[in-house]
Amino acid sequence: MSAFAELCVTTNFSFLRSGSHPGEMDAQAAAIGLAGIGIADRNTLAGVVRAHVKAKSLLEEEGVKMRVIVGARLVFRDGSPDVLAYPRDRAAFSQLTRLLTAGNLRAPKGECWLDFPDLLAHANGLHCILIPPENVHLQGEGEFIGCIRSLRSVCGQLWIGAPFRVDGEDRRRIRVLKAIGAQTATPLLATTEPLIHHRDRRALLDVVTCIREKKRLANAGGLLAQNAERYLKPPEEMR
Repeated sequence: MSAFAELCVTTNFSFLRSGSHPGEMDAQAAAIGLAGIGIADRNTLAGVVRAHVKAKSLLEEEGVKMRVIVGARLVFRDGSPDVLAYPRDRAAFSQLTRLLTAGNLRAPKGECWLDFPDLLAHANGLHCILIPPENVHLQGEGEFIGCIRSLRSVCGQLWIGAPFRVDGEDRRRIRVLKAIGAQTATPLLATTEPLIHHRDRRALLDVVTCIREKKRLANAGGLLAQNAERYLKPPEEMR
């Protein structure tokens, strides 16, 4: 069986959007046999230090090598699809930090305002994963394909994220994404976009979701259903 690395991990450094610490993500990834993880928090690099500290301790104390790659999940105020950006070298890392700094400077404290053209201006050397809209299989594909083509022309390498929601729509969604990938010569990348390291943390994730959306648990409905499968999964299940 080929190795699998989960590259779309969100930690609690994405405020009120995750129920697990970076170190917990590292430890669980090692425990279930993942080849590595990519930490990409929402418009920030804040979670990656804790992730690297934990990976170092796993190696020194347990002899377990857990590869962690550093990136950010770029969320745009103009409604463009999210992009997970991973720099391939120091120059690209500098580009990513300049991009995030520009977004922070134009926004109120605690926020980061980015538009898709900002990424295009700083994409040289970035490996990018473009996350499709949740209902891409039900919507028009033209705007999404336009984002793919714009990003392919400037970034280092590009993948289309293929998230598995186990919501009854996966087959249709993946079929549409495969067609888009073939049309644009862009490979797909499997992910569950984990928000928690283990399914037992689901209750906490539901609580922080309700706080973020200003809802009560009793009437949060579909918001909580979306959390059900958002945990790290072993290679055999992802395969």
